[in-house]
Amino acid sequence: MSEQAAWLVIRSLAPDARFRAFVEALPNDMVKIASARLFEVECFEPGTQPAHTLILEFASRDAARSAWHAFDTALLTQPAPPLVLLAGKVPASGFDDPAIPTQANAASVTDTDPVLMLIEGSATDQDRMDVYRGIILPQMFERSAYYSVFELGGDVEVLSGDWDEAIFAISRWPSRSAARDFWHSDRYQDDAIPLRIDIGRFEVSIIDASSG
Repeated sequence: MSEQAAWLVIRSLAPDARFRAFVEALPNDMVKIASARLFEVECFEPGTQPAHTLILEFASRDAARSAWHAFDTALLTQPAPPLVLLAGKVPASGFDDPAIPTQANAASVTDTDPVLMLIEGSATDQDRMDVYRGIILPQMFERSAYYSVFELGGDVEVLSGDWDEAIFAISRWPSRSAARDFWHSDRYQDDAIPLRIDIGRFEVSIIDASSG
């Protein structure tokens, strides 16, 4: 059985030139899922803190850890250490639960302008969150969106910075307009958001993804 691939998510508030220098210094063979400068991050959820964001894929968590510790991270340490999260990529076969959209069961579309939606936070009422997901998951299927990272329960490693949330997910959308259509739909705004608005806190943003 092959080891699960992993995504390394790096967020930094370093000066723009230093973040760009860090990205440009990466080895040419590194799998870059997304790279967005702070002003390119579109925040959906009120209170979301934008930051330079870099997402890299590795064959395993061990490979991701080794790469992070080998990087010259001095460019990213000011004005504060970067937030670096390590999470498992959704298996190619998807999940046992077919209600969760993954690349294995989502409709195949040509996404020449894909974006990634980053979701993180915590909630105190699991029953209401289950109803919430019952609303949003079908909407994702309708728009050919799917999860690339879906961590519930704390299986996220923090390699730098402070982070203590219960939910971390990254979904891929075929276009920015598809993600916006979902977020601003009446179904999401009127039915889904009220279910979670007073039971926790969340941050949601989108960035351009690689088209591969």
